[in-house]
Amino acid sequence: MDPHKVNELRAFVKMCKQDPSVLHTKEMRFLREWVESMGGKIPPATQKAKLEENTKEEKPDSKKVEEDLKADEPSSEESDLEIDNEGVIEPDTDSPQEMGDENAEITEEMMDQANDKKVAAIEALNDGEFGCGRSSEVPLRLRRLVKE
Repeated sequence: MDPHKVNELRAFVKMCKQDPSVLHTKEMRFLREWVESMGGKIPPATQKAKLEENTKEEKPDSKKVEEDLKADEPSSEESDLEIDNEGVIEPDTDSPQEMGDENAEITEEMMDQANDKKVAAIEALNDGEFGCGRSSEVPLRLRRLVKE
């Protein structure tokens, strides 16, 4: 179902709970009949509802419409809350890293060079060089990535 329609239905049901006399209008006769056919009970119409049904106002009460709209809007209580930014990672402000040419065509020779660099980086890692010393695998990997 369309989420917008479900929200409208939810607002209508809320309105009916607050003022069941809405169900006693001519327009809602079909709904009354359906609820009763399903075994539901509708509270009896109040004197006000009977008068409204008989006189049939041409335009809706603007105050009631505004109240209904305000009731459906989310409250702005959230804006009064302070947001805790603890643990939030700040966005990266570094300049963009050097990248290879994205339009370059990859040749067999380039793939062989990239594989050689990959093998060298894996060997350095296996030898215990974890990027902390002068001959680390990190520059090897970076050179391989820039080539690609």
